[in-house]
Amino acid sequence: MQLFIVRHGEAEFETKPDSSRQLNSNGQQECESTGHWIAEQCTDFDIALVSPFVRAQQTWNALQKQGVTSKQLVTLQELTPDSDAEKAACVIKAYSQGLNKVIVVSHLPLVCFLVDEFVTETCPLFATGSTALIEIDEEDIKGHLLTLVSPSELTDKPELRTRQCC
Repeated sequence: MQLFIVRHGEAEFETKPDSSRQLNSNGQQECESTGHWIAEQCTDFDIALVSPFVRAQQTWNALQKQGVTSKQLVTLQELTPDSDAEKAACVIKAYSQGLNKVIVVSHLPLVCFLVDEFVTETCPLFATGSTALIEIDEEDIKGHLLTLVSPSELTDKPELRTRQCC
């Protein structure tokens, strides 16, 4: 299975409650860049699992505008910023059972904790709009982090399409 874990784009700072924060203009651009890269890797996901927070929903919408699609969309409370990573990983595994292409849109710090739950490597920090691509063999307990790509890498250095992780 290929699992794409996406951190939402940059959001405004002063909105209360946190769940209502929207993407700012830079965040919209980050999502456009990230969405284009994801669409180059995979356009049709089996399932998209997205946090209910406004900025995560806006990120998913921006990815769709770049051609990223999913057969099924599920909004999950377990993908909010303060969610328990182990519980969130269990929910992701349950929804992705038997599927080949899964995309998750969530928040820091959860995205880092989720990568740690799914791979043997240590997760680097996610910039806003970044995507981790993980390969998981159904027979393995943990998969491998194939790449972590940020919008700034895609914008500033188009020839550097991905950063391979050690």
